[in-house]
Amino acid sequence: MNIITRVKRGICNVIRDDGHRSLANHIFSNAITILIIVNVAVVVLDLLEVFSAETRLYHYIEVITVAVFTVEYILRLWTADLLYPRVRAARARFRYAFSPMSIVDIAAILPFYLPMAFPINMTIVRLLRLLRLLRILKLNRYSDAKTSEKILSSIKEAIILIDADHNYLSANEAANTMFPTIKNVKKYAPVSGVENWPAALTGFDENSVKDSIHFEFGEHYYKADVSIIYDREKLLRYIIIIQDITVSVLLEKAENERIQSELMIARKIQASMLPSVFPPFPERTEFDIFALMEPAKEVGGDFYDFFFIDENRLAVVMADVSGKGIPAALFMVNAKTQLKNALLKGKAALPAVLEAVNNLLCEGNDECMFVTVFFGVLDIPSGKFSYVNGGHDVPLIKQGGEKFKWLPTRPGMMPGFMEGTKYEQDEIELKKGDVLFLYTDGVTEAENPAKEILTEEKLEKIINECEHSDAKGLLTFLRERIEAFADGAEQSDDITMLALRIAE
Repeated sequence: MNIITRVKRGICNVIRDDGHRSLANHIFSNAITILIIVNVAVVVLDLLEVFSAETRLYHYIEVITVAVFTVEYILRLWTADLLYPRVRAARARFRYAFSPMSIVDIAAILPFYLPMAFPINMTIVRLLRLLRLLRILKLNRYSDAKTSEKILSSIKEAIILIDADHNYLSANEAANTMFPTIKNVKKYAPVSGVENWPAALTGFDENSVKDSIHFEFGEHYYKADVSIIYDREKLLRYIIIIQDITVSVLLEKAENERIQSELMIARKIQASMLPSVFPPFPERTEFDIFALMEPAKEVGGDFYDFFFIDENRLAVVMADVSGKGIPAALFMVNAKTQLKNALLKGKAALPAVLEAVNNLLCEGNDECMFVTVFFGVLDIPSGKFSYVNGGHDVPLIKQGGEKFKWLPTRPGMMPGFMEGTKYEQDEIELKKGDVLFLYTDGVTEAENPAKEILTEEKLEKIINECEHSDAKGLLTFLRERIEAFADGAEQSDDITMLALRIAE
């Protein structure tokens, strides 16, 4: 703020007529009132011919009055850009010059300058001097503040008034009861310096008070709504209406805690449905298998599974339900149960199994949820791995000691999306030392703080950097690299992985 602006603001604080009364403004207003009273008395005495207008006393009073009113008018014209802050300075001065208050000011000084310019009857001059009574109309505007205080005292809600510069004006009895320290605040004291004043009720402006302000003060919670009073497009004061919402906030917190507790229980139940003991089949040395799932929320929609259909056939499943949270978790339970039951029957071909599961998931699916799924059956003696892909991410496979590459697959429609969908089966031979890696899109779509995603290309590069030969070592390595890539960014989707390695 430059020196000229500071001077203008200082002058405005003295001559303002908007009800904001500082000490200097109070003295100035009283001086104007005295001048008006003296002038009216002199004019009346002149009309009654008690003494002549030619007397020296009359002349001195007239000169002093006109000098004060003229300087005041010039200053108001100069500082008009502060009265109309939303328009240019030249336009602001033009608006003030033709405003009703400007006409009142001109009427106060016109009787002195008019006879100098034109020959005019002194009786008319005397009558014009009586127009100075109109000047009292501007002073009456000061009663607005007192009137507003009376109105506030009758309102039950806690209300605090502060001016445009965040200086304290007044508060009603409800506000004094809510914040007892307000009673000791002096009028026009900057609220930022008031002891025990809520920090949330400082520093805002007319552009930042469109929404309610929620804040905690002491042991209570409050909601404040701020309204703005303008005068001639100038921000005059803020009206802060405060409500104590402690009871509703505590009830909401209790409800949230109850929900969180129930979600944690649901998470444990969901986790118990997935194989979590490793090695899962200690007596089987033909293969090594490991899996993990980390839901983005308390419960997730991803799931993995592996189980023996019979003594020689091992089924592996990786799936991802659309959506997140409770709905996805419930749909996940249904999909997992239906698919496992269908596979355990062990009679139907894999495409027929998924076709039957798809039709069951489509029944009563009003929410149009679906699941992407990849599952296969490993015939352990022969190494033949038969698999079907229902719209899921393509797995990676490592064969013959070479690098990981994408498993050839023919993706089908996601189960639950369309009834009557047909699927196709693929086969591959897994030999000693081969590794199959299954995952969900929470892996390739992991985000870092820059909103960059991991991508399939980076996953392929990272997995080929792993030197671990066992399934657990591989997944542990990948999880650490995904976490390093995310660099502290919030997990946006469930992360699920499974590795199957044929023993050498």
